[in-house]
Amino acid sequence: MSKKIISTILFFLLFSTVLLPSIIHASMLNKTVEGMLGFSPPEGTTVKASSEYTAQYAAKNSIDGSMENYWNAGTFKGNIELTFPNPVKFNFVHITTNSQPVRTVSYTIYGLTDGKWEPISGQITQALKSTFTTPPPIKVKEGIYEAIRIDGDGGESWLAIGEVTLGTFETINLTGQPQNASAKLNWNTIKEATNYKINYGTQPNKYTDSISVEKDAAGNYVIPNLTNGTTYYFQVVAIFNGVETVISNEASATPQGGGGQTDPEQPSGDRAILVVTMTTGLEKEFDLSMKEVNDFISWYEGKQAGSGSASYAINKHDNNKGPFSSRKDYMLYDRILTFEVSEYSK
Repeated sequence: MSKKIISTILFFLLFSTVLLPSIIHASMLNKTVEGMLGFSPPEGTTVKASSEYTAQYAAKNSIDGSMENYWNAGTFKGNIELTFPNPVKFNFVHITTNSQPVRTVSYTIYGLTDGKWEPISGQITQALKSTFTTPPPIKVKEGIYEAIRIDGDGGESWLAIGEVTLGTFETINLTGQPQNASAKLNWNTIKEATNYKINYGTQPNKYTDSISVEKDAAGNYVIPNLTNGTTYYFQVVAIFNGVETVISNEASATPQGGGGQTDPEQPSGDRAILVVTMTTGLEKEFDLSMKEVNDFISWYEGKQAGSGSASYAINKHDNNKGPFSSRKDYMLYDRILTFEVSEYSK
């Protein structure tokens, strides 16, 4: 290779390193703020505001990691700009607001790309409930931004922002499997979720019923008391501290009875069906050997007597779907309401 070509390659690499800064994904940030979704802007972010009431209420307070230190514009309307050391990719902005008195506040968020500002949210109005309020995160157009500007209207009080975080909502992938007079739902867990809500009905995008479930119920959740032959449509919503944050795709399932179907071959040997009912009402069913059932009972009774681990792993066996070597369901002792054992006829 000639020296000229080598020099050209080295120049290109140097040029790329200097002029093409790396992109920071919101998930790469690691500084969190208690009670808020997402992460604080990256270290090196600069902040400026349209105005500041006093030095005590400076713009930099909005990213210092403490909700008690806040920026106060000293006016009803104003804006705050956060300029990142490298472009950041995100699709929501979370804002904690200080309000004295309690009021309604509105925001419009702009993103800076290639030196040009563009609106990445509509005007969002939020009703504040207390002096320090953390309303739901504001969804914005997903993109890679060099900076953001938050235009705010404090309504009947001076505009004030306690803290700003950024993040990317995960996607909930929901699937439904029909069963006899019921449907089994599976979805991936959302790490920020404190619990979930399942909406369902018999028409697409029109839900007449809902169930609240705990955050650890994402796998094999069974919706009972459905009508065989009727198609049901389901949606799962992730909830963070009472706020709906992420909505899944819509999945459907048509429960079917045993009519016209070939009865499955009855298992032989020393086996039983173990049905564990959780404190949430969720029922989990396992086809196990009697040894596995007795091991589970021994663990439960031991824990009830004050000894043993807080959780117990049950092998899913034939329910091990997907490219996995094994799948286990970890049962938490304090989440178990009752359990039932049905032995097969010998």
